[in-house]
Amino acid sequence: MTKQITLEEALKLVEFEFVAGAWRVRHVKTSVYGSVWCNVIGDIDGSVGSVIGDVMSSVYGNVGGTINGREWQFVENPKDKLKRLIDEGADKDQLLKAFNQLEENSD
Repeated sequence: MTKQITLEEALKLVEFEFVAGAWRVRHVKTSVYGSVWCNVIGDIDGSVGSVIGDVMSSVYGNVGGTINGREWQFVENPKDKLKRLIDEGADKDQLLKAFNQLEENSD
């Protein structure tokens, strides 16, 4: 016989709420080993494997796979890139290149 989770154990992992006459998951307090078949309306503080729906906030980890059939890629605007390079202690050549890119995009 498969061991069943108790309600108390489940509530340590997932928080629910009742909205508009229906129950929904409010917070997942652990990893999801499987797919999310609907939308995520909130932040993801870890890696994303498969969401069959929309993510309507921030992902603070990695995304593995595709978004709408296209490969996911990290895009950084010139201002954020320059700030990141400064914070990381990049060398003068990298900083100058990033600064020039920022100047080119400010027109």
